[in-house]
Amino acid sequence: PARAGATARVEKLREALLAAPYELCTQKAELLTAWFRENAPQDLLAGNVARLHYSLARRALARNLGSGAPQSRAQLAAGRMLQRFYESREEARRVAPPVVSFARALAFTLERVPLRIHPGEILVGNPSSKRIGAPIHPDYGGLLLLPELETLARRRVNPIAITAEQRRLLEDEIFPYWFSRSVLARAPLRARDRELQNTLVSGRRFVLTQFAGISHVTPDYESVVREGFEGILARVEVARRSARDDSARVFYEAAAISAKAAIAFAGRWRSFCLAEAAREADPARAGELRGMAEAFAQVPARPARTFREAVQSIVTAHVIIHQESFQHGVSFGRLDRLLDPFYVRDLAAGRITRDEAVEVLACFLCKAAELVPLFNEMATEYFSGLSSASGITLGGSDAEGRDAACETSFLFLDAYDRVRLRQPNLHLRVHAGSDPALLERAHEVVKRGGGMPAFFNDATVREALERHGIRHEDALDYSVVGCVEWGVPRKSFPAAGAAFVSLPAALDTALHSLREPASMEEVGTAIAAEIDRAAADAADGNDAIERVHAEHRPTPLLSLLVEGCIESGVEVNAGGARYGTTGMQGVGVADVADSLALIERLVFEEKRIGFAALMQTVDCNFESAPDLAAWSTERLDRYGCDRGRAERWARWVCDTWCDAVSKRRNPRGGAYLPGFWSMTTHVGFGRRLGALASGRRAGRPLADGISPSNGADRDGPTASLMSAARASTTSVGNGLCVNEKLDPWLVQGEGGTRLMVSLTRGYFAAGGMQVQYNVVDPAVLREAKLHPERHRDLVVRISGYSAYFCDLTPEMQDDIIERTSHGEISPPPGCREAPAE
Repeated sequence: PARAGATARVEKLREALLAAPYELCTQKAELLTAWFRENAPQDLLAGNVARLHYSLARRALARNLGSGAPQSRAQLAAGRMLQRFYESREEARRVAPPVVSFARALAFTLERVPLRIHPGEILVGNPSSKRIGAPIHPDYGGLLLLPELETLARRRVNPIAITAEQRRLLEDEIFPYWFSRSVLARAPLRARDRELQNTLVSGRRFVLTQFAGISHVTPDYESVVREGFEGILARVEVARRSARDDSARVFYEAAAISAKAAIAFAGRWRSFCLAEAAREADPARAGELRGMAEAFAQVPARPARTFREAVQSIVTAHVIIHQESFQHGVSFGRLDRLLDPFYVRDLAAGRITRDEAVEVLACFLCKAAELVPLFNEMATEYFSGLSSASGITLGGSDAEGRDAACETSFLFLDAYDRVRLRQPNLHLRVHAGSDPALLERAHEVVKRGGGMPAFFNDATVREALERHGIRHEDALDYSVVGCVEWGVPRKSFPAAGAAFVSLPAALDTALHSLREPASMEEVGTAIAAEIDRAAADAADGNDAIERVHAEHRPTPLLSLLVEGCIESGVEVNAGGARYGTTGMQGVGVADVADSLALIERLVFEEKRIGFAALMQTVDCNFESAPDLAAWSTERLDRYGCDRGRAERWARWVCDTWCDAVSKRRNPRGGAYLPGFWSMTTHVGFGRRLGALASGRRAGRPLADGISPSNGADRDGPTASLMSAARASTTSVGNGLCVNEKLDPWLVQGEGGTRLMVSLTRGYFAAGGMQVQYNVVDPAVLREAKLHPERHRDLVVRISGYSAYFCDLTPEMQDDIIERTSHGEISPPPGCREAPAE
């Protein structure tokens, strides 16, 4: 659809981003490594051993990742022995605590990172060295890319351009240094599971993500805007004077270094903007550059005074965080509430018009779309679409329960309507008193494509947060972190995307452990035990990773922007946040529910087939009984039809998973929180899993989130949403995802908008927690798969985030196409058109 109202500036920025290739960024890796090589070199003996080990490991890593072949126990034991040796030698030579070292390394980086202003920009800051960059993080899990550097630019999905010099630097200088010092290298030494690497390489039971960095946090951008880093530094110095122990004093030293580095970074930007203005021939553009320099004279060092300064302050802080650590899921929080007072004052004073404010926000959205995460080929299957998952939360209610929507809520929707890029994520909080005009506008924006904003039910989300120990006043102020994870902005370090567990894999293992169970209770007991075992194993692996972050990879700058750290003198990875939880997702709820519904009905109620015979049929992929598979998928009342049986089992699966996860604690002292969202892990898990009793064939994708399996929701969107409402439970502490795909023909015009609002309202009234809509013509998707060059900017909703359809794996494209399109009909020739606006 046409994007009404886009200014020439915004249009040029958008087109530049769409035309830009995805390129590897080694800038941060080079600077970080340079500082550590100078200030923390390996001793001669450890260095010689590590170089030999590195050369051998390169070949082993390529072999194991490429084939999925497990390492032998002897190989794993040797790796642990060598890692102990490296760490003992490192500890003996350490000259500064890690938190201080990483603060100094950040200051070194911010002093030297090149600055650049792209044509037409009025908000500046470079999260990478490329127009759209994929930064590599050797200090985290970047070494996984080592065997793929040669083919990175040629891989089938999401190729990333890499230069010969970048490859040489990584292979010969950067990776050798971090080979024994990264989170990836250190974590297996701290896990109880001695074969953790093999479990992860297989990709069948669960995947863990925090090798790449914890991220998934909503920093305290409000303090940056209202106090500036000088005000934050003043708080650090006050706390430093009353530090209770050496550990706190060390943290405050690192925190002060980080805050001063951020202030100096703003000074570099001011000088750079003035220099660019002096070189600029166009007087109008030179004036814009001087205006940016004036902003940097104030922010982010000191409190913002204007709307533009507030937005620039947020952008700069966001860039600094990305220079410090991994960039996935670092979210912005409730920006409409934060920015609205600045907009109202500037509007009244004549400093800005509404159209100018929308342009500023559109430029902000473009700036937030300049990064893509860097995944190896296997991870690309599980996290397809290259989303950095930065979230912006709009609407909702305030601490008194009043509607918090404001004019800036509308400004953000208008800005997104002008750019329609795949990120950042837009989320809208909905409550009983939500402004009807805002709801209508939000659904109109969704109708125009892209799947944003997603909608969240304040009542049930608040209840879920309070059930998991969040104080009432903080639950009222929740925002969405990354994809769909609800959390407390400024005060929490939720590690929300830590683990994804295949529930159907647990089902499969449990069912194969049974011979001829006497009842569904016996079946359920076996499955619950296996789900609990999967949660325990995933938590053990993640705990090992989190311990490494706390001991060896701190983030002192981020700690300044998470409440509790300055107050306690404890770095955020070590447990300083007010709330320090970890999220663990269960994937494939509908597949387990449909399988149990079939077993209950055919084996135990109607006794049409014995349990052993059913399992034998499933194990041969229904080749011996294709009619059974057809009956399962076409006649069984599956989850999504709202007939009761499958929904009851879906709720049982959700409750079982929540019980298994919620009883566990992480190394930071926080709770594990259960969630139900999948990114694209449902495709990766599905490819590695055999057939299921639900009728799903071997290798097919699992269901995403708590959405029905593809094609199961054949009774329309109302039945589908009511099924999800029945499965939802306020035991879900880490978010869930419900996908609805609507045909544009169904929701065209004002009547279609009202229909969508009614669907959302009705679903939330029934207890639903979250919903997101793909409004797209299925024929367009099929055309885009055949001719991607014609649909470069086609944005679709995945599972909590949006992506360019052409960036998805072919398997994920098929999954989107195969989702039930409610209202799909064949209108008269020439009548199918974009929704009328």
